[in-house]
Amino acid sequence: MSLHLFSTPVQCTQCGTTVDDPTVDRCPKCSALLKERRAPRRLAGVDERYRSLRVLLGIMRFLGIMVLLVGGLIFFSSLGEDRNTATTSTLILLGAVVVGVALFAVAGMFELLMDVEENTRSSFRLQQMTLEGRAEAGATARAATDATLTTSPDGPRADTAAPRARTGV
Repeated sequence: MSLHLFSTPVQCTQCGTTVDDPTVDRCPKCSALLKERRAPRRLAGVDERYRSLRVLLGIMRFLGIMVLLVGGLIFFSSLGEDRNTATTSTLILLGAVVVGVALFAVAGMFELLMDVEENTRSSFRLQQMTLEGRAEAGATARAATDATLTTSPDGPRADTAAPRARTGV
C-alpha cells in the first residue's frame, strides 16, 4: 500500500502523452487505460530509493504471518490437553498475536514514512521544473521585448533610450 498525496501528471504507457487532468482514467490520444495516478517519479526525475529496505519490510511482514501461524498451530494442537498446557498455549497464542501485530505495525510505519519522503521529493522536483520553465519563458519574453525595442522603426533605439528597470522572476 502506498500513500500518494499529490495529484500530478501521469504519462501514458502506450503513446507517451502526458495527462494533467487527475479525473481522466483513459488517455485522450490513444484511449489506453492510465494505470497509475501517483507522483510520477520518472517524470519528475526522482529515482526510487529504499529498494533494499522495502525488501526487508516484506520479510518482516512474512515473519509476522509465520509467527501468527505458529502461534495458532500451537494453540489449536493443545485444545484437548490438560489445563496447564491449554493455559501455556493460550499465552503463546497471545504472544504470537502481539509480536505479529508489532511486526506489521513497524513495517507499515516505515512504508508510510518512505512514501511520504519520496512524494515530497517528487513534488519538490516538479515545483523546481515548473519554476525553471517559468524563468526560461520570462527570459525569452524579455529577450523578445528587447529585440523589438532595438529594431522598431518608430520607437527609440536601445542605445538612445532611457534605461529600464528590470524585475527578476
